[in-house]
Amino acid sequence: MIIESVKLSNIRSYLSQEIELPQGAVLLSGDIGSGKSTILLAIEFALFGISKGLLSGEALLRHGKQQGYVELQFRLDGKDVIIRRNLRRLKDSIRQDEGYLIINGVKHLCTAEELRARVLEMLGYPKELLKKSKGLIYRFTVYTPQEEMKRILFEDPQVRLDTLRRVFQIEKYKLVREGASVVMQALREKKRELEARIEDLPEKQQQLGQLSENLAAVEKKLAALLPAINQTEQLLQQKQVSLKSLEEKARQVNSLKSQLAATAAVIAEKKNLVLAKEAEIAAARKEISSLKLQLEDNSAYSRQLASGLSRLKSFSDSLLKDVGMRSNLEDELAAAEQRKSEAESEVSRLEALKSASQQLKQKISILTSCPTCLQPVTDGHKHKISLEEDSKIAELTLKSATAIDKKSLLMQKIKLLKSELNDLQAKEKVAAGLISELKPYFETASLFGIEVKPLPSSPSAAAMAVADMQAELSSLASARKKLESSKEKLFMVSEKEKLAALAEKAAAGFRTEARLLEAKMAELSARVASFGDIEAETGLLQSELDKILGEKTSLLMQKSSFEKEKENVANLLQLLSEEVQKKEAAKKELEAANNVNYWLGEMFVSLVDVIERHVMLKVHQEFNELFRDWFAMLMGSETLTAKIDDDFTPVVEVDGFEIPVENLSGGEKTSCALAYRLALNKVINNLVSTIRTKDLLILDEPTDGFSTEQLDKLRDVLAQLQLPQIIIVSHEERIESFVQHVIRVQKEQHISKMVA
Repeated sequence: MIIESVKLSNIRSYLSQEIELPQGAVLLSGDIGSGKSTILLAIEFALFGISKGLLSGEALLRHGKQQGYVELQFRLDGKDVIIRRNLRRLKDSIRQDEGYLIINGVKHLCTAEELRARVLEMLGYPKELLKKSKGLIYRFTVYTPQEEMKRILFEDPQVRLDTLRRVFQIEKYKLVREGASVVMQALREKKRELEARIEDLPEKQQQLGQLSENLAAVEKKLAALLPAINQTEQLLQQKQVSLKSLEEKARQVNSLKSQLAATAAVIAEKKNLVLAKEAEIAAARKEISSLKLQLEDNSAYSRQLASGLSRLKSFSDSLLKDVGMRSNLEDELAAAEQRKSEAESEVSRLEALKSASQQLKQKISILTSCPTCLQPVTDGHKHKISLEEDSKIAELTLKSATAIDKKSLLMQKIKLLKSELNDLQAKEKVAAGLISELKPYFETASLFGIEVKPLPSSPSAAAMAVADMQAELSSLASARKKLESSKEKLFMVSEKEKLAALAEKAAAGFRTEARLLEAKMAELSARVASFGDIEAETGLLQSELDKILGEKTSLLMQKSSFEKEKENVANLLQLLSEEVQKKEAAKKELEAANNVNYWLGEMFVSLVDVIERHVMLKVHQEFNELFRDWFAMLMGSETLTAKIDDDFTPVVEVDGFEIPVENLSGGEKTSCALAYRLALNKVINNLVSTIRTKDLLILDEPTDGFSTEQLDKLRDVLAQLQLPQIIIVSHEERIESFVQHVIRVQKEQHISKMVA
């Protein structure tokens, strides 16, 4: 992993700043408190976010600002990666908002936890180790604040050892031993439980054998009872088949008897209907005779009605015949009115011509010169024109008189034609009224069968006066009234005759149906007799069936008793068998638990101890060698040496005498802490092969308290590390000569920025 740049917005003393970090050894230089360590904290925040107890949002977001962010760009395994994390101030806290991750230009929006998971995966950090160690793996391999590294040197040895065991991933052996102890304790409790459970196993096995014998005895009794039950069942089935056959015959007999009863009832009903119809016929005939006696002789009135209708019909026909000429008169009237209009137009035209000639005479009489040629007009010329116009006027007057006479004649003809049309309309109205009045009389004639013969066409029929017509209508009304008085009686006679005929027809049908039903009844009676005494046979068979059913019930009760006893014994046997099986399984489980407990206690735990000691010894040996080498390189003294004891506590010796680390000078303490830090970095990188941050090292104020000679030793340390990128935070100007790149940080008015 190589860091390329980091952007800060409203992070501690930075408002907005981008810092580019090249490869090689890079020094972040500046006065104490200028904001150098803020850049390192921002890098850690971009990678892992807020960490409780190590890095809080309150420590990062600039005071008084509502929002801020850190954007980190780096290369990892040939990929360009950009991570951005955002901070937002709430009412009583500071929260991480959604950020993003860009890998080779592909952007992924992520929550704070999603970013943390993706970064852990990319950097190859064991998730469980980072979580349990609260980020120590990053701080022990990449970036450790100097004061935090000094603090580990002075911690309680057991606390320091437990911390290093987690970082070195050796803690798992202790966890394995503790887990094995828990398992063995559980196994001991399980053994006590299993021993209590199998204590009565022999007694239960004996009871199981006794129940098996009881079950066999009951099954033997049940087997002996089954043949008798089967025999009874077969006999019962035979009797039931016979009874079913008799019941079927009984159902047929009952059905036939029901049909007989129904047929007898229908026959009685048909005979009653015949009697009712005969009574109805007799009553109708009696009423018909009475009505015929009441009818009068209507022949005179019929003749009177026929004669009057004939005369009036001939009169109306003659009127309608004259009305047929109406169309011709209307055409003739239209032609006369057209000719009259033409004559009026001709008179108007002739009068207009006369007026034009008179006006010309008047104009020429007063004319002195021609308006066209302007030559004088002579009296002779005027006289000649006047004579010509007088001749025209005389001719036009004669023609106008002829046209007027023609118009007068046409007007007289039109008046005559209109009078004739009015007469025809009056006749048409009379004919229409007469036809309407005659309609009910013709209906009466049709009802009584009176034939109305038309009279031969004659002038007398057409010349009937309206008064005569009214008299004739009055005579017809009198005759019709007489005929109408007998119409209701005639209708009643007709209806009664129809009813009598219908009743006679119905009675004949009822008699026929009754005869057919009597024949069917005789047939049904013969079929009933053919079945014999079904009831007696059924009673005898039912008695035998009841006896067999009683025997079967007794046998089934015995069978049920044996089966119940068998079921009870079987249930007890099953329960006891299951209990014995569980106890036998518990016995096997107890044997297995004893074996596992022996294996864990005598073999597994001892093996884990051996493995742990071997691994711890190897780690301790490597760590001790690295620590001694780095310390010797930094101190450059043959009399002052250092080593690591069994608890990974630094031990410093002067001329062979141990002195407490607390008694060292400031520079010596810093050298001890830096050597410890570099040894820790190397051991962790060697142990955890998946880590992808081995190319990067960040040192925060690694020379605090160093003498000039010790500062020069740092050059040798940096040269020996040979890492692609080392970022050093320091206010020592001398270190500038040790590195390839220097980035200067300056703070003015509480705002940090990069300066050239």
